[in-house]
Amino acid sequence: MGASKEIRFDGRVAIVTGAGGGLGRVYALEFARRGAKVVINDFGGARDGAGLGAAGPADKVVDEIKALGGEAVANYDNVATPNGGENIVKTAVDAFGKVDILVNNAGILRDKGILKMEPENWQAVLDVHLNGAFHVTRPAFSVMRDHGYGRIIMTTSAAGLYGNFGQSNYSSAKLGLVGFMNTLKLEGIKYNIKVNTIAPIAASRLTEDILPPDLLAKMNPAYVAPIVLYLGSEECNETGRIYNCGAGFYNRAAMMTSPGAVVGAGKKIPSVEDVSANWAKIMDLKGAKEYGQLNDLVLQDLLSALEGKKEPAQSGGGFAAVKDVFEKMPGAFQPGSAGGAAVVFQYCISGDGGGDWSADIKNGACTVASGLHATPTCTLKIQAGDFLDLMNGKVNAMKAYTSGKLKIEGDIMKSQLLEKIFKF
Repeated sequence: MGASKEIRFDGRVAIVTGAGGGLGRVYALEFARRGAKVVINDFGGARDGAGLGAAGPADKVVDEIKALGGEAVANYDNVATPNGGENIVKTAVDAFGKVDILVNNAGILRDKGILKMEPENWQAVLDVHLNGAFHVTRPAFSVMRDHGYGRIIMTTSAAGLYGNFGQSNYSSAKLGLVGFMNTLKLEGIKYNIKVNTIAPIAASRLTEDILPPDLLAKMNPAYVAPIVLYLGSEECNETGRIYNCGAGFYNRAAMMTSPGAVVGAGKKIPSVEDVSANWAKIMDLKGAKEYGQLNDLVLQDLLSALEGKKEPAQSGGGFAAVKDVFEKMPGAFQPGSAGGAAVVFQYCISGDGGGDWSADIKNGACTVASGLHATPTCTLKIQAGDFLDLMNGKVNAMKAYTSGKLKIEGDIMKSQLLEKIFKF
């Protein structure tokens, strides 16, 4: 088996927060070794975030990179403030003209049991980890959008994914970053911005008194850097994923949802006793699956479960060609069922006989036009043959969607209006 193609970052600009030491320093050095221009952000505070900050840690890493023949600039702003986040991104744009890669790595610890967790210690940790990632990501995302490219890496923790005694503030902030990623992955799709999250286990000043000494010795931060660089590369097409990593071991973590049970047939509010009687079904993870977004859960599971297993309708319009559907669509429009909705449905029909059509619903009227609409509310993508099967009643919309034949983008919930407002 031949050697893999070398992954390079020539022409790319990376920001690494908290890069004055530990994991951040290793990431920054590796990006620079492979051609990236790097912004080294580090506030230079203590492990708990206290102090006025210092330029030393960031400057030292910049000097290391320059000694290697690389390009880097230092930034000393605090990610915990909106101005700090803006200034970090401004440093990159002023020095190198853009931002391609952002590694949200900065963090502090203030560990205490819940009864000793003062509000200021709770807030300080959220301000750096969760709010800090927001403060830097928001302006970076804007620059990435304008350039049509971006790679963002969040840093969660096993404490956030699974819990760890005495770290309620830290674990809450870290799991919050997963939620942040879950939405950013959707907002970044059309701009070629990929967002992923790592949960590193490595030796650093944040872990030196948490991990056992013998384990700490095996946790060189260099073991984490390869997956960070891969997620920051053009070669990586994954988005919205979580990875545990440490000591050369890597795996993917995911939130899974069980098939569950409909209690009360969806027609009556269940009693507590009904829930108790169905508890084993509710808890059973056999057949559990992963969802890409909220609407997948609602449309794939909730609505399907409530509808039950229905046979496809056998009646339909008897359409022989895709264009026939759109010719008859204005006449099939039911203004009384539209409820004053203002929505644009974009249909992208692939394959022989397909094409693009839009249906613009507003002011109780329906305007159908060929081509792509500039601002569709909801886009439906389907192959021509499958579309005709759908319109001719050979398959229902839910089955087409859950099987992957029908793809819906944009405001997915608006697609539920279609069966009400068009009667062929």
